[in-house]
Amino acid sequence: MLYVIPFISAVIGYVTNYIAIKMLFYPRRPINLWLFTVHGIFPKRKTVLARRMAKLVADELLSMDQLKDEIDRQATQGEIKEAIEGEVEKYLKEKISSLNPIISTFINDNRIQQLRDKICQEIESFIPKITHQFFNRLDMVNLENMVFEQVASFTSDKLENMMMSVIQNELKFIEWAGAFLGFAIGLIQVLLLLQWGYL
Repeated sequence: MLYVIPFISAVIGYVTNYIAIKMLFYPRRPINLWLFTVHGIFPKRKTVLARRMAKLVADELLSMDQLKDEIDRQATQGEIKEAIEGEVEKYLKEKISSLNPIISTFINDNRIQQLRDKICQEIESFIPKITHQFFNRLDMVNLENMVFEQVASFTSDKLENMMMSVIQNELKFIEWAGAFLGFAIGLIQVLLLLQWGYL
C-alpha cells in the first residue's frame, strides 16, 4: 500500500494543475459562493488584458512613427509609383480599346506608354502632398484605443481560443509537470518512511 503513494501524488499533482489552468478561463461569469466569488482570471481581467495588449501594440509593435517611416521609405514610394503606373496603363488600354476601332488603331502601345508616363509624372507631383495629408489623418487615429476596443469586444470563447492557440503546449506541459513533481514528492515520502522504518 505504501508504494501507491507516488502514483496518488502524481494524480493529485496533475489534477491540481489541470484545475488551476481551467480556472484561467472558467467560470465565464462570477459565481458567488457566499464567502468568496469564483471567476475565471481572463474573463475577470479582460478589460485590463485588453488595455495592456493595446498599449503593447501601440508602443512597441506598431507605433504610428514606425508606420509613417515604413510608408515614407524610398522602397515604399517606389512600390506606390509602380502600382500607379500599372493601374494607369491598364486603364488607358481598356478605355482605348473601347473607342472607335479607327481611332484605336492610331494609338499603339508606344503612345499608351507616353500617355501613361505623362499622367504618372503629374500624379507623382501630388504624392508628397497626399502622403502629408495621410500622415495628418494618421495622427488623429488612436491606435491604442482601436486595439483596446477590438480585444475588449472578444467573447470569452474567442479569448480562450486565441490564448490556447498560442500557449496550449505550454499549459499541457504544466499539467504533466504537476504529475511528475507529485510522483517525485510521493517517491521521496516513501523513501523517507522506509528509512525511518514505517513499514
